[in-house]
Amino acid sequence: MTAKKNFDIGVLVEHLKTASRQPDARAEVKSILQETVADPVWVSTGMPDYEDDDVVLFEDDNVSIWHCRFPVGYSVPAHDHQVTATIAVYRGSERNDFWESDGEGGIRKSNEQILSAGNVLQIGPNAIHSVGCASPEPTCGIHVYLGWLTKIDRSLFDVERGETMRFDDENYQRLKSKD
Repeated sequence: MTAKKNFDIGVLVEHLKTASRQPDARAEVKSILQETVADPVWVSTGMPDYEDDDVVLFEDDNVSIWHCRFPVGYSVPAHDHQVTATIAVYRGSERNDFWESDGEGGIRKSNEQILSAGNVLQIGPNAIHSVGCASPEPTCGIHVYLGWLTKIDRSLFDVERGETMRFDDENYQRLKSKD
């Protein structure tokens, strides 16, 4: 019996880059992430300690791979991605609130899903969600987007005012402060 190798984020990034170039990239990425976080302790003990909450591990035209940490009490305002997103949690629990049009120019909450360590969620390009920490410890995960996320025109949604706006740092910080 051979011992399991230590988790290596560089190896995972290479596997995800290769998967993003396959004909069925959605399924390939999801499968890799499911296999990876099936043992969340293995991932957690081998993951580097990143100083920032959001770290871009790799990005090109095919894929954006991020390490995301959500501190206790932290939440991200409602937003879209315009590409398929796959979220794999390896520590804590992440709350995803899903939103849909209210028919009057705004959005309303339509669903909620809690992802615990070991869970993977894949959402389509048109999904609107907000994300927050749902555990007494920070939530950590790998978020994979099938496109160059930082170059895509995306939207943020002010749920209280019923406004849609461009996803940029200024709007993001303004809405984040409301949470």
